[in-house]
Amino acid sequence: MTIASSALSLTREGRAVRRVVTLVEPVADLIVEYDCHEIQAVGQQASSNSEAIQPTPKQQHTYHAYEKLMQWCPSVHKLVGPAAEADTAGLKVAFVCRELQKGADGAQGDDSATLKVAIAQWLNKSQPPPDPPFNSWDKHGRGFNHDIMGKLLCPVDYDWSNADVHSAIREFQPNFRVTAHSWPSFLYADGDYDPLRPAKGLFKGKYLIMAFRCVFTSPSSAQNELNSGNVPRASQLMRTTWQTRRHVAKLLRMNTIQPQAIAYVATQLRFACSSCSSWMIVDEDFNHDEFYHNIVDYFELPSSPQKAAELNDLLMWWNQRIFGRENTTHYQPQPVDLLSISLSRSV
Repeated sequence: MTIASSALSLTREGRAVRRVVTLVEPVADLIVEYDCHEIQAVGQQASSNSEAIQPTPKQQHTYHAYEKLMQWCPSVHKLVGPAAEADTAGLKVAFVCRELQKGADGAQGDDSATLKVAIAQWLNKSQPPPDPPFNSWDKHGRGFNHDIMGKLLCPVDYDWSNADVHSAIREFQPNFRVTAHSWPSFLYADGDYDPLRPAKGLFKGKYLIMAFRCVFTSPSSAQNELNSGNVPRASQLMRTTWQTRRHVAKLLRMNTIQPQAIAYVATQLRFACSSCSSWMIVDEDFNHDEFYHNIVDYFELPSSPQKAAELNDLLMWWNQRIFGRENTTHYQPQPVDLLSISLSRSV
């Protein structure tokens, strides 16, 4: 393989990084974190009397992202760990990281541009339509400057229907800060938040689902509002589009919903709705990276077995909305030991 073709292949592979691996960490930093993790493990094994050094939350997130990188970017296997090629040199590592990073940044930029236009078009078709309509390319009138966008972005802890809340948020009053410590309204089904049941409807917002499909299947498929009680098989969803080109999820070989993908789309949608003209990790008081990790941790670090079961049901619900009825056993495996074939063998 020539250097040019190798670079192109790595760049394509790198388009998975932001979508299903990590929101902001550079690829090279993930490799460095792996090296640090291995060095620390060796040091602790050599000194059995030393206390285990607990990683910081930042280190935990970075190493977990490295594990996801190994899952979604197979080229990395040749650089680190037991499968590393014997002739792996610093220049080769740098080359692979650079090309993967190009793909990561390119995909993020493409998705930002797509959703900036898409959310304006979706809201312009809503009833009643916004007056004046949203400009698909100019974000000046978005964010909390507009009642419709402001309602989507408003933390559910505040009541956007109260005009005083509008003013307090727009004037940056300390008691009405907009931070990553609150869920924005667009994450909830119909924007409805019940403080007595704060998880009800969470991550079932219409525009969140449309944005996910816009990024991972196709912009045209985002128009399909599926009924969760009557979901067609994946083969029936946007058949024409799927026949003409492979969508992002297919290219990634992603056939089940990943929490990182939900977090990525939620962050991209939040940015698309804001008045911020260019991507930045911290937008005023709102930290996009913290928001991203809050979502991933919500799915991957359940507080109890009951919560874990609820989240499994939620991911299966997502899987049916996006991919149809296929692959649901990933979330609810059959109890094969209790079925007739297994039972008949045990008699």
